[in-house]
Amino acid sequence: MKLSHLKTACYLYTQFTEYNSSYVDLFQAYPHLDLSEERQVKSLLQWLRSWGCRQFNIDDECMSVRSIMDWYRQHKSELPSREECLEDYDLAKNRALISSLFSELSNGEAGTKKHKKGSSIDVRIGPVGAAKTLFALRPNLFSPWDTPIYRHFSLKGDGDGYVSYLTRIQGELKEIKGALKEASIPTSYLFDNPKNVHRSFPKLVDEYYWVTITKGCDPEKIEGIFR
Repeated sequence: MKLSHLKTACYLYTQFTEYNSSYVDLFQAYPHLDLSEERQVKSLLQWLRSWGCRQFNIDDECMSVRSIMDWYRQHKSELPSREECLEDYDLAKNRALISSLFSELSNGEAGTKKHKKGSSIDVRIGPVGAAKTLFALRPNLFSPWDTPIYRHFSLKGDGDGYVSYLTRIQGELKEIKGALKEASIPTSYLFDNPKNVHRSFPKLVDEYYWVTITKGCDPEKIEGIFR
């Protein structure tokens, strides 16, 4: 991944969406998100809906809140510390832990969905909801993803697939930071877009994937227009 392509993709991300704005609103309200508090869980759910997680129906919010709070109560002590950063984290050593955290959250109930015949089925938090929730809890370690992205990389939407995704991002981050060091460019260079107000390195790579994979934009072609 070239630095210029990453910068272009992240710029396009801020033009295509208001996702960063809604995330920053959540982060500023709760810089140390605590999912043992119902008010904070409801704010999380509001943010997840703003990020396209339609499984969190407002009519089933009590079920979603209970499910997330139950998961957090059971696994809070297992979560990596807030100081952990993905580029330095030992994913191989902690693969089973992260996979389990993800799978348990993903399998939690988000609500119900009614069929036309009147019957209803349970709706799960799912792989996209789980990844975004983990990201909200530990933005320097975890990354969001969406279905087109993990399918593009032939990954399953389960805990093992998520750890493999993090491993891929970790490799990208090491390459990016190596290029910055070689060129004597400070890491702040990656965040100098005024609309890119977060400071999560994993999210930068996710933004690149969202623009290039989910939206199908090629930064190199766009840069070529202005050469």
